[in-house]
Formats: sequence, structure tokens, C-alpha cells
Amino acid sequence: MSWMKRTSLGLVVGSLALAAILGASLGVAVAKHSTTVTGVCPNGSPGCNTNNFVGTIRSGSVSPSSFTSCIPAGTWEAIYIWDGPTQEWRHFFNTTKFPAYINASQAGGIDQIPGFAGVVLIMTAGTPATSVTLLDSNSDTCN
Repeated sequence: MSWMKRTSLGLVVGSLALAAILGASLGVAVAKHSTTVTGVCPNGSPGCNTNNFVGTIRSGSVSPSSFTSCIPAGTWEAIYIWDGPTQEWRHFFNTTKFPAYINASQAGGIDQIPGFAGVVLIMTAGTPATSVTLLDSNSDTCN
């Protein structure tokens, strides 16, 4: 019986340690970040729209306009996130290129990127590889 107690105790302690490690590392992984995005085909010719998974944002929500405020307006097309509860993709199209009404919630648009959402950024065809800053909070700045 004591072997069973030690095994159970070890399992509980190990589970708590793993949860603590993963919880602590999540704060580092979702901080304001820079990422390299590309839009040029592998052979160097322009014309590839590149889907870039740019990671997750912090626990608070951020507006799509804040999230992309450090990216030149002409270099991106859309943001997509997966909405788990409804099991569908939600979008935000660049309003300097597309009419704002397509971002309405009735049309599948988003007005806030929720905390811990995975974000996919669709770049403009032929945009060269570059490092961009993506803001994970409405209070972050580009500098």
C-alpha cells in the first residue's frame, strides 16, 4: 500500500510541476513580439501570398488595428483567428484596401482579437521578407 501512496504522490507532484513550468513559460511566449513575415516565392519571384502564423497574444484582447499598427498599411491583407466555441474562422480585412462593412460580426468579422488567440496574418503578394512588430495589447507601442 505504501508503494501506491508514493506513486500517487509522485504523480501529483509531477503534474503540479509540469503545470507550473508550462504556465510560467506562457507569459514569455505571448509577450509583444517581432516576427519575420514573407511574401516572396522561394525562387525569388513575387506573387506568393504567404500565410504567417504569428503566434498568440497576451491574456487581454487587442483590436486588429492596434495589432497591425506597426506594419505598413499596404503590406498585409487580412487577419484570421480560429473561434473555438463556434468552430469557425473569423477575419479582419485591411480597411485601407477593403470596405469596413466586411468586418462586421454578422459577416464573420472580429472587432477584438481575444486573449491567447492564435493569429494568422495574410501578407500582400510579393511583399519581401521583413521583421515586423506585432502589438499584443492596445497599450503597446511600436517602439
